[in-house]
Amino acid sequence: MNVFYRFIIKILMPVSLLISFYASALTESGTVIKNQAGATYRDSAGIERSTTSNLVETVVQPVAAMTLTFDQSKLAAAGGQVTFTHVLTNTGNVTDTYDFDIVLPGGAVISGASIYPDNSPNDGVEDAGAAAIDPNADIIGPLAPGESYSFVIVTDISASAALNSSDSLTITATSQQVNVNGVPVATGMVGTETNTDTVTVTDLPIIDITKAISADNGAAPSGPYTVTFTYTNVGVTDMDPANTNGVILKDELPEGMRFNGGVNWSVSGTQLTASGVTSGGNGTDGASDLTFTTCINDAINCPTRDIVEFTMDGLASNESATVSFEVMIDNGAPAGTVYNTGIYGFDQDDSGQVDPGEVESTNTNTVPFRINAEYSVIANNGGCDAGTDNNCDGNDDTNHEIVNVPTAKQGERVYFTNYIWNTSNAEDTFNITHESSTFPAGTSFYIYKSDGVTPLVDTDNDSNPDTGVIPASGQTCRSYQVTDVNGNCGYKVVLVATLPPNATGGPYEVVKRATSSNDISKTNTVTDELSAIEQSTVDLTNNFRAETPSTVEDNCDAADDNCGFGAGAETTAVTTNTVEPGKTTRFTLYVTNTSAVADGYKLEYSDSDFSAGDLPAGWTVVFKDSTDNVITGIPVLAPDAAFLVYADVTIPDTAATTTQSIYFKVTSETTGATDTKHDAVTVDNSGLCVGSSNNLSGVTHVGGSKVYTHTLTNNSNDPVGPVTIAVANSIAGFNTVIYEDTDGSGDLTGADASITSIASIPANSNVLFFAKVLVPANAQEGVINLTTITLTSPCGVLEIIDSTRVSNTNMEVVKEQAHDTDCNGTADSPFVTSQLSVEPGKCVLYQLIATNVGIKDALNVSIEDVSPAYTSFIVTGGVPSITAGTLNNILDGSTGAIIGSAGTVIPGDSVTVTFGIKIDE
Repeated sequence: MNVFYRFIIKILMPVSLLISFYASALTESGTVIKNQAGATYRDSAGIERSTTSNLVETVVQPVAAMTLTFDQSKLAAAGGQVTFTHVLTNTGNVTDTYDFDIVLPGGAVISGASIYPDNSPNDGVEDAGAAAIDPNADIIGPLAPGESYSFVIVTDISASAALNSSDSLTITATSQQVNVNGVPVATGMVGTETNTDTVTVTDLPIIDITKAISADNGAAPSGPYTVTFTYTNVGVTDMDPANTNGVILKDELPEGMRFNGGVNWSVSGTQLTASGVTSGGNGTDGASDLTFTTCINDAINCPTRDIVEFTMDGLASNESATVSFEVMIDNGAPAGTVYNTGIYGFDQDDSGQVDPGEVESTNTNTVPFRINAEYSVIANNGGCDAGTDNNCDGNDDTNHEIVNVPTAKQGERVYFTNYIWNTSNAEDTFNITHESSTFPAGTSFYIYKSDGVTPLVDTDNDSNPDTGVIPASGQTCRSYQVTDVNGNCGYKVVLVATLPPNATGGPYEVVKRATSSNDISKTNTVTDELSAIEQSTVDLTNNFRAETPSTVEDNCDAADDNCGFGAGAETTAVTTNTVEPGKTTRFTLYVTNTSAVADGYKLEYSDSDFSAGDLPAGWTVVFKDSTDNVITGIPVLAPDAAFLVYADVTIPDTAATTTQSIYFKVTSETTGATDTKHDAVTVDNSGLCVGSSNNLSGVTHVGGSKVYTHTLTNNSNDPVGPVTIAVANSIAGFNTVIYEDTDGSGDLTGADASITSIASIPANSNVLFFAKVLVPANAQEGVINLTTITLTSPCGVLEIIDSTRVSNTNMEVVKEQAHDTDCNGTADSPFVTSQLSVEPGKCVLYQLIATNVGIKDALNVSIEDVSPAYTSFIVTGGVPSITAGTLNNILDGSTGAIIGSAGTVIPGDSVTVTFGIKIDE
């Protein structure tokens, strides 16, 4: 549009854009706040699971804001000029342009005024060769957030202006920003600023002082740099040099900048103190004198800022002089732009001294100095006190370089906690990657936030997961960060390695790298090390599950419990069952997963140790689960869980009396875990004289009963008797009563009497009897009781087994968001999973909807989320809330984790956590 606009871009951008980066206060426009929730739960097999929600994004709305400094009052001589210095700063979160409007008074003092840039350098005078700014045509900028623009107003004073008359002009800067990429700029911030410059006419001395520095930027530490004050008597009256306090100038240096001596005075033409000497001093040329004092590291008067104060003789009209000194930039000074303004007073009334009311009455121009960012990062194991985040050391990259986990199980999720420290003088965000892994093939890695549940997301929109903003060393750390003994801020990142189920051995390591988002050449690594992967184990036992460190089972916790505890196969049979030819006998087996990860197993049998599938001719083995379904293996078994297996061994009709060893074996084809157990079957031919119907099975409920009808047949031609009846139940609390068919109805009735024996069975005839199984009220659902009825006759023993079963059952998380413009805890729009645009200072409501989409209860359901970067929680209007369960305590304005504990969620049910956040202003 005009030459000036292009001039500003070419001249200011290399310096001022860097200034804006460090000075920006509002969350930057267009920042996408990303958030993803996580949840942990146990599935119906007892296996711990984790799941993540969809990713939701919130875009920060552009906001226009500005400052214009400052109102001033100066003296001027009639027919002379006076210069007013101003600084325009973009304090919004979006690049902006501005126009100026200058309003001159209609009086007889100010006859005209021109605006000039003061940027090359910032020394309080117009830039050499620069054209005047036309308020009606020229546009200032663009200025990035935090960027400043210095300018001066050279004001002409009418030659006819009366002594002691005053007048004022106003300078107004107005933002030109309306929208950004189609998004309206938020209103309610500062879009217009006005300063008032006042001039008073005098014929007495007028001292005008400008300030300059030899460079506009430098590292921390760096220097020396020369600060120069130029003071000029622009009045029409000479000052008497015999008055030794005609001008008093004070400079309070900004934090991070230190006085370094090297004082020079142009009047004497000599150096008053050497470089590095910070004490006061004096100088003279024989007629004029100068003295100065310093305040350096005084705990009371100047604890954080050095002060130097000069007292000088006055000057003749139109005479100028300079005084200069050196400054240094502190080591570790925070990156950003520091601003320095001197303040002075002079003998305005020409009384021979600077009166008390004249001291510190006028400011010099403001000089910026940019302390450059020196980015650096350390990644380590924290170096903290064991088990805490106390006394950590973020500077040690040697002694804390390894994060070690001694052992892990096959298929286990291994957690490595790394600390990422910002050791630089500027806030930074660090991208996190993993590389150089020696872990077994098939290992998967996932990076989480500090809680180990919530995924680490990209907060700076470069597509890489990162730590979020970490303050500079020495700055205040955020609540969810860690502060070390050196004042560094750190963020804990959790790398989870899911091991392949068949891997063993070790050690293994993976290198995690932290890279500065602002300077990708600044990186640091930490090594996550797993010393060994332990071989998974399994225990196959009889009648009882095996005891583990987590589950007590006194009936099977040692080899002498005769249950097959521990690694097999045993030398002698653990259990020997007796059975007639042509019959089936059942072994009750338990498979206990004694590892820390879920596993699956195949089931095998043999008549030796071990040749799978080998049995004597005509013998068969069938494996069944607790519901009598035929199985060949166990698909998945959670850590410390046990699975009931029935091994039904069927004997052929022609089997001779013998004791046959049977070996049962479980093997994981995934991890290689295995165990073998030695049992035996004794074939008994002595009971063929009396026969009965087959073993029966049925189902009933807790506290119910089940009646089984049996027929006892005498296969001989002679009466057989007496036949005694003994009953045993496999589960304590079950009770079985035997009844005869007293009334001959074929059904159990009230007329039928209970019996414990049968006196005699006629030859080739049958006797009907009933076994009534009573289930206790405290029986566990799903168990199977075996009622063994033993019939003993003179010709042998008959065994009947009735089987009575007692029977009466992934989480998905969706995250949605909605506007809450007035931050009252009530959604102002429908909840959606799509992106929202929200300006700073406004609120967003989140809903985490956790639904059980399985067919069995989900246990110990925990729904977790954290406040996103650039936000804090709100507590109002009923949020946060949970539809079922409890929430951890959340304070208004806090940051960190929100955890909902929902307990058990039945199939098809949902639990909803609602909470709100406010975007930082």
